[in-house]
Amino acid sequence: MNKFAPEYSKKERINFLLKYVLWALPLYIVTDFWFFDWLSEFSRNSNCYYLWGITGSHLVFYSLFVGIPLSLFIIILALEGPRSIKVMKLGQNPLPNEKVFKKTKYKYCARAKIQPISAIVIAISLLIFSVWGYMQAYEITQNIQPCSQQLTSAS
Repeated sequence: MNKFAPEYSKKERINFLLKYVLWALPLYIVTDFWFFDWLSEFSRNSNCYYLWGITGSHLVFYSLFVGIPLSLFIIILALEGPRSIKVMKLGQNPLPNEKVFKKTKYKYCARAKIQPISAIVIAISLLIFSVWGYMQAYEITQNIQPCSQQLTSAS
């Protein structure tokens, strides 16, 4: 039995990198040059906006305190969940025939389960933080006074 997991070839590494850069770069450009400016302006006057019958202030606070941690929880669960379950069942990390980027020895039993347990702990922590964030957002938004003028969109 081989002690090391198979590695990606140079061509596979480049393809992997390009695949993620092709979606990450446009996302970075949009967020850096448009979204953060828009969010900053929206946040300054968020109590004046009503979107879908909800005040902008509520949207900002619930998005920050609940939406972001809950989104990260879902992403970690979707990306690491199935792999973590397989590692826990097999007791081997990396999984058989799973390719890696650098020379990596197989780990077995308890040592193999450290990474999936860490992913589970992080995911559960984000879920708990999201519940805590809900309570904090509720507290914060109770004292927000409505704006004298009502706007319908944040454009």
